[in-house]
Amino acid sequence: MEERLWQGLARRPISRRRLLGGALSGSAVMFLAACSKKVNAPSGSGGSTAPVPTELEDALSIYNWENYLNPDTLTKFAAEFGVTPTLDFYPSNEDLEAKIKAGATGYDLCAPTLYMVQIMGYEDGTLLELDHSRIPNLANCDPKYVNLSLDPGNKYSVPKDTGTTGFGYRSDKVSETMATWEDFFSLASKYSGRYTVLDSAPEVVGAALKMLGYSYNSDSGAEVDKATDELIKIKPHLAAIDSVNYDVMLQNGEAWVTLGWNGDVLVAAGNAPAGTVHYVVPTEGTEVWIDNWCILKDAPHPAISHAFLNWILDPKNQGLETSYTYYASAVDAAKQYVDPTVASDPAVYPADAVISKLEVFTPTPEILQLRTDAFAKFKAA
Repeated sequence: MEERLWQGLARRPISRRRLLGGALSGSAVMFLAACSKKVNAPSGSGGSTAPVPTELEDALSIYNWENYLNPDTLTKFAAEFGVTPTLDFYPSNEDLEAKIKAGATGYDLCAPTLYMVQIMGYEDGTLLELDHSRIPNLANCDPKYVNLSLDPGNKYSVPKDTGTTGFGYRSDKVSETMATWEDFFSLASKYSGRYTVLDSAPEVVGAALKMLGYSYNSDSGAEVDKATDELIKIKPHLAAIDSVNYDVMLQNGEAWVTLGWNGDVLVAAGNAPAGTVHYVVPTEGTEVWIDNWCILKDAPHPAISHAFLNWILDPKNQGLETSYTYYASAVDAAKQYVDPTVASDPAVYPADAVISKLEVFTPTPEILQLRTDAFAKFKAA
């Protein structure tokens, strides 16, 4: 079974995030509880509330992470609605926000991570307020995935996928068995020139905070300064600060240790010599991220965008997605339609003991500014 999973991944030109998920039951409530409490609720003018046309348009444009939709899903949607969606891609949440905030138009749907939903919806005002009467299948979602504090009542978003940020390493190159953020940081000098980190402030600064025993969501300037110092120490040992090609670097041996998203590391494992690439959820804990479907404020096709959101939340369509992306769905009923090899794999549906150590990134503007400043200092070092 495991061999089939690796073979399936190796055939797929997947980039960015390509694993985890998790049914998020039991102790998963611990990390979602912070999102569910109505504290630090989003504020701001918010996005558009323009009425949605009744008649479906004849086009749909999706702005998404690359290879983040099953081609069979798109083919099925086209067959049912007579519309073949067009696709464009972004490499990070920050790139998505910057492009839309700068005035890019023509896009209908995007898939930001939960913290970016708050920014784009409640601060930038670049998301369309959803008409829930058009999305009855939102009721299919597990309650733990909806009505979270970063988007109360799912005003601007519906859940898409979830995953973790950790690190991968090559056991044929690294003599130690790595299990912690302390391992990641302390071994950088030994394997100098074979390290990479993501080109993304929240994840990189968050990793250093967790290594020091702090919260992933620390709002302490002193704690972030200490984390920045740790990042500056490893800066000379980095081969790259990269969010796009680091998985390829890991699989071909150019990099031996990479801070990254679990799915990318799993894909590298499927393409590297068997058994040489390992993904680590550090014992100190790390981030769990939740990606979400949103409609952009200036979407030229809001009616069919709503139709897509409702359609994609059907359990059978969610099963298609999980079978391709190796992410568990927020729709519990989808699991019966997931490839059994995927549905039974603990890497896709991890144990509660792993889930209980995860934190959702729930930033305030102050936290984001601290991360941005720290990352700029790290990159300039």
